[in-house]
Amino acid sequence: MYYNTNILKSTDGESICYYRWQANPDVPFKGIVQIAHGLGEHAGRYNHIAHLLQEEGYSVYANDHRAHGKTAEIKRLFGYYDGKEYFDDCIADMYALTNLMRAENPNSKFILFGHSMGSLLSRKYVIKYGKELDALILSGTASFIKVLGTIGLVTASTVKTFKGRERGNAFLKDFFFGEFNKKFKPNRTKLDWISTDEAQVDLFEKDPYRTEDFSLGVFLDIIKNSKKVNSPEAFKATPKELPILMFSGDKDPVGEMGKGVTRVAKQYEKYGISDFTFKLYKGGRHEMLNEINAEAVEQEIISWLNQRI
Repeated sequence: MYYNTNILKSTDGESICYYRWQANPDVPFKGIVQIAHGLGEHAGRYNHIAHLLQEEGYSVYANDHRAHGKTAEIKRLFGYYDGKEYFDDCIADMYALTNLMRAENPNSKFILFGHSMGSLLSRKYVIKYGKELDALILSGTASFIKVLGTIGLVTASTVKTFKGRERGNAFLKDFFFGEFNKKFKPNRTKLDWISTDEAQVDLFEKDPYRTEDFSLGVFLDIIKNSKKVNSPEAFKATPKELPILMFSGDKDPVGEMGKGVTRVAKQYEKYGISDFTFKLYKGGRHEMLNEINAEAVEQEIISWLNQRI
């Protein structure tokens, strides 16, 4: 085990569980990396890349978002969210962790790493706090998926009117996760879309912290914020001097099989990010850190980071 876990209190008093991987004291210290995980997973799944970063001289922190992982376990309410704006609450939690990280590692370089939903959270985070960052890494991010997003937004808004934000919704769960998996029929599992590495797919399928049943408010706020972070205003508000590494698989349905994530890359370039790197891996699906070529991907991330930090 390379990490320990602890609890922090967010701005509204909510208890948030976070992981900490302390940098190897035998190598020169380089900085701190904060990881924002994706929908339905948890921070513990990033143990391998966090350990590699440890050995490179980085301390790594990651919290389980609300309704996820060990944060949800505190109240035994997996997937449940009764707040008003999921992304705003998650970003407040992330910033509370940022402040804790800085208190424990003063005057350090600071890198934010976001995957999938965590990448959308990170893209919104940098609009508000980007001047405090030294680098941003985005994995498996997305453009606003017009057909899927529009149908989902209309459906979620309609259901919310009658049932409220706190209730779960089987249709939306199946609609989102099922639509992604349809790209890989005939399906071996419900999670074929995440990786071509069957061992990794099976591992996640058995993960006791994997969650699919979320309150309606979670789905609704993800769709709304996906639209917001892909607006011209969001790209304009991203600090131009912030180094950004963005990577995805060209068979990732979240990135519209390379097309959507390429649109995001073009927007960052259009709005003048001075140090922008985009990697689209051939044959890769949603989780490049769990793909068959994960080792090469990890080394490219570390190389990119070391060149800038």
